[in-house]
Amino acid sequence: MPAQGHDPPEALIQALHDRYLLEVVEDLGLCPFARRCREQGRVARPLFYAPEDPDGDAALPAAAAAEVAALSAARPTLEVVLLTFVLPRAPGHPWHDVDAFEELVRAVRDSYEARTPAGPRYYMVGFHPGLRGPDSRRKPTADGLVPLLRRTPDPVIQCIRADLLDHIRRQAQAAANARFIAEMTKLGPEYAALASQAIQSDPELSADIARHNFDQVGAGPGRETLELRIQAILAARAQT
Repeated sequence: MPAQGHDPPEALIQALHDRYLLEVVEDLGLCPFARRCREQGRVARPLFYAPEDPDGDAALPAAAAAEVAALSAARPTLEVVLLTFVLPRAPGHPWHDVDAFEELVRAVRDSYEARTPAGPRYYMVGFHPGLRGPDSRRKPTADGLVPLLRRTPDPVIQCIRADLLDHIRRQAQAAANARFIAEMTKLGPEYAALASQAIQSDPELSADIARHNFDQVGAGPGRETLELRIQAILAARAQT
């Protein structure tokens, strides 16, 4: 959907989201494949502006799903699609509400999965500037940090190719098995033999990433840097 005269121009929005990608995600090491995808040109970020016609919101899930399908067909090597919904200045618009946006995420996911013919599978998750960080009154946890990490300048539906995540998951499984066998080998050859025959459970990739991110920015100087960078980007977005 094109920008209206009162909307921030596309170049400005793209620049702010590039800052989030570079300064937060990549520089702080929050995603194991973000830099490679960007450098290889396997990321697309289509923008959606709020329609002037209120009825246009009803057609949005299908339009967003169609955009993902069209980009996937035109760019077979595409791995990440960042559907970005430019917040209108009117504070009452549904995109400002975190819960309402989560409903949009589900609607886009359902619309894409219902398309015929089916395109490549994607995992879709919402990012939103209104998400809040961990409750300071509770003990910090890896899961509690996730909402803070997902505070983008505008609401975003991150669509990641399922085969990309499946490949990374297999790599993580192989690495975990190698570490397990190495540790068991230290105990003796009989333990090494047992380890080689053991069936290891598949690690949950998102949990592994969450734990890594918590180690990086969950507390101390890393956490301070994270919050300062996110606040600076959100402040710049508020001035547009």
